[in-house]
Amino acid sequence: MQISSEFKPKQIEQEVKNKLLSVDLEKLIFESPNKTKKIAFIEGPPTMNGTPHAGHLRGRIIKDLWYRYMTLRGYKIVFNAGWDTQGLPVELQAEKELGLSGNKSQVIQSAGVEKMVSECKKIVHRFNEKWVEADKLLGMSFNQKNAYWTYKDEYIEREWKYLKKAHENGILSEDYKVVAYCPSCQTSLSHAEVNQGYEMVQDPSLYYKVKLQDEDLYLIVWTTMPFTLVTDAMVGVNPDENYVHVKVGNETWLLGEKRLEEFMKEVRIEDYTKVKTVKGDTLEKKKYKHPLLDEIPGLQEKAILPQFHFVVARQEADLYTCHLQMEKKTLRLEI
Repeated sequence: MQISSEFKPKQIEQEVKNKLLSVDLEKLIFESPNKTKKIAFIEGPPTMNGTPHAGHLRGRIIKDLWYRYMTLRGYKIVFNAGWDTQGLPVELQAEKELGLSGNKSQVIQSAGVEKMVSECKKIVHRFNEKWVEADKLLGMSFNQKNAYWTYKDEYIEREWKYLKKAHENGILSEDYKVVAYCPSCQTSLSHAEVNQGYEMVQDPSLYYKVKLQDEDLYLIVWTTMPFTLVTDAMVGVNPDENYVHVKVGNETWLLGEKRLEEFMKEVRIEDYTKVKTVKGDTLEKKKYKHPLLDEIPGLQEKAILPQFHFVVARQEADLYTCHLQMEKKTLRLEI
């Protein structure tokens, strides 16, 4: 293959594409005698409810680089494309193009299930053509002939077989998880679907106090997520920072020295007295009483355990995350 000595990017691109069209890459890879090991690349399928954007293209280029690298290392790569053709994004696109509004029940009543299914299939095939064309422009090596489509019966049946096998092997179990639910769409929402309605808002941060066990001292805790208070299992402090004991009325509070003046302005307290200063590391593993201890069923039993309701002194304490199992429920605890 000869490329023009004059740098003309579009011309060079076309010459490379023409060359690739004349080569059976799949045959070259799988019939090459030095390819002795076979591995598969499972495509995490993009949803066919729109055209690809820059983020999609970046991900696809990274996948293709991996494929080419592993090919050069002597592997025969199963590199089939895949398309996500089901779910809420496609349904919403169908409703939009049909000019339908209202909740799911109203949409089904006005259009009918068959029409909605037919429209969804038209949409996924229309956008698939654009995705395949984008892959060609990128020079992707996906095998489009063996692509899987999630709405097809053979795909769905295969997935059910995998789930059945997982259940038989004991690696599929039942548990509890809190998920978002859309009353209008009448379905649970994935994280990606929730993020589709993402917008920047301002939320207030909140303070609350917890009393240390065996000490007449209250820790002042700051949080942007008060809804986690029910399952919070620890409080984080920075071991290298100074924390001050402050007399407020008949109570003694403990809070970060750097935040003292600003905090007192926020809570509108002018009459207070600094008693002493300590380092954060002196608070390590001190137990405290949860402020809702008497309100939450079962919390009394958990509070006596060593891994509940204590102070963690570490520099990344504000990012500290812990997972604990309480009966059959998985709790995500954040400080």
